[in-house]
Amino acid sequence: MILDLDLQTDYFRAADETAVRTVLADKEGKPAEAFESVRAKRIDPTTVLRRLVAAVETKEFEAGGAPDRSIWPTGPQPWVTEEGSVTEVDREDPWMTGPWVVELPDETRDILATIERKRLPELAARWARAEELRPLATAELVQLIHRLGVLARRAQKAQQHLYCALSG
Repeated sequence: MILDLDLQTDYFRAADETAVRTVLADKEGKPAEAFESVRAKRIDPTTVLRRLVAAVETKEFEAGGAPDRSIWPTGPQPWVTEEGSVTEVDREDPWMTGPWVVELPDETRDILATIERKRLPELAARWARAEELRPLATAELVQLIHRLGVLARRAQKAQQHLYCALSG
């Protein structure tokens, strides 16, 4: 994976997708400002965050797994028809411009919620081996892991879900 230096990712907690969509429906709505969030530049939920989850579980990272569920933009993706063929894309379509929001599986939230402070250095060292994280200092990763763990525990306690907003 090539590191997208412009990718902004914000992880946040919310009661449900309706609450998230309500914020996003407002042209100025930004989930990271409306909900408790953690800014995690370049930490995409599909690959990089899953590497952290694997480290927490002391497993080797495997690509794939349960996909994150897209909740924004709404509607069908414009480049695929019902017949499965690819169509020309309108560059102004929200699917092309973002922001994009995915709901993480509750299993991911629950695994992140188990992060203990004493494991932070070990987790940062394991996670730092990922090619995508090489530009980040280990101290930054320790802080980020801690903040993601706190966010996940609060979401779990409040019976909320974790989401990730991505923008370019």
